[in-house]
Amino acid sequence: MKRVWSSLARPLAIARRVTGILLLIAGILGLLLPVLPGWSLIIPGVALLGRRHRLVRLSHLAMRYALRWMRRSRQPQLRSLGWRLTMEYGRTRRIVLPAIVATERAVARGN
Repeated sequence: MKRVWSSLARPLAIARRVTGILLLIAGILGLLLPVLPGWSLIIPGVALLGRRHRLVRLSHLAMRYALRWMRRSRQPQLRSLGWRLTMEYGRTRRIVLPAIVATERAVARGN
């Protein structure tokens, strides 16, 4: 039984990573496009990849840098939009993070 599991572990890990990346990309597109649901795809994508995955951390940093750039803009409309989006991003992150943690735990229990 152990040999069967060890021979399946590598393909399952690759499938999990690919599925997580696809869900994360589709979720980010869903935040930009009104047709796709955004957060409902991001949460399982982050849970499959893990919060410490490089792509997840880089997307979070890219969002923070973009918001910082907007807050420091010379145009007052862009600056005020940057402040509003920063507050919304923080609020959404505080709401979504417990769901991501719970989903990660459920996925980890399934392994």
